[in-house]
Amino acid sequence: MDKNRLTQFASAPAKTILFGEHAVVYGQPGIAIPLPALRAFAALIDGPENPGFRIVSRSIGLDSPPDALPETHPQRKLLELLCLRFGKSLPRNGRLEIESSIPVAAGLGSGAAVSVAIIRAFARRFGLSPDEAEVSAIAFEIEKIYHGAPSGIDNTVIAYEQSIFFTRGQPVRPIRSNGQLPILIADTGIKASTIDIVTGVRRDYPRNKPIIDAIGSISKRAAAALHKNRIDEIGALMNENQRLLQELNVSCAELDRFLAIARGAGAIGAKLTGAGRGGNFVVLARNDTEKKTIAEELTRAGAIIRL
Repeated sequence: MDKNRLTQFASAPAKTILFGEHAVVYGQPGIAIPLPALRAFAALIDGPENPGFRIVSRSIGLDSPPDALPETHPQRKLLELLCLRFGKSLPRNGRLEIESSIPVAAGLGSGAAVSVAIIRAFARRFGLSPDEAEVSAIAFEIEKIYHGAPSGIDNTVIAYEQSIFFTRGQPVRPIRSNGQLPILIADTGIKASTIDIVTGVRRDYPRNKPIIDAIGSISKRAAAALHKNRIDEIGALMNENQRLLQELNVSCAELDRFLAIARGAGAIGAKLTGAGRGGNFVVLARNDTEKKTIAEELTRAGAIIRL
């Protein structure tokens, strides 16, 4: 992506959920943080050298006019929604370029990050100034395509680009911590369907409700611990949250193996992040030196270090 010749270039970060995945779907609170080192990029490019308008993403082999894509294709749907919402038309000649360093289907908000980057690029192209709440609301409509019945936590933390205490349907509450958490993000290498996992939890909701309520309680305690940077308490709450996610049947043997290795190498907290049954997990160390040791052990065990 040639940034030098782009005037409508934008990006958005990945995210990780520290506490509350799955429970946020049912109105319980969750805590998420942006990961600015991993980003999605989008650019709207005008030019007579681009006959017609195309959506291009070299990383996934996409190069197509929007109307040649399925009606439910997320990027086609998003462009249609943006044009309708703001009363604009796409350039007759040009393209939307998308690139991302965020792994897909891994619990890091890749879909929401791409959507937010596109919304921002579109806004710059047409001189619009939607605030974070509006950007998040538009991205949420596309999250429904990806996830069926999403909570909204992904698009919210990515649009605001700050750590948040999130409760569905309530105002966003930023979390201001007194210190930087030495966290590590690693990938199991296993991809799983978020829709299938969320549907399974919903199917067994009567059995799962006490577990979901307990996860919400952990998120509330974690918000206070984060504010005061009580790292040992944060780690213990992460481990408790993971135990409850195992009870929800959204972990898997490989995830559990990596989490045990991380704790054995000195992690004070470790849990899956996102939908589960694979994807990424988040590890809390005491300091950067211990974080490096944990990363080395996980790499030897076959995990992919993302951050």
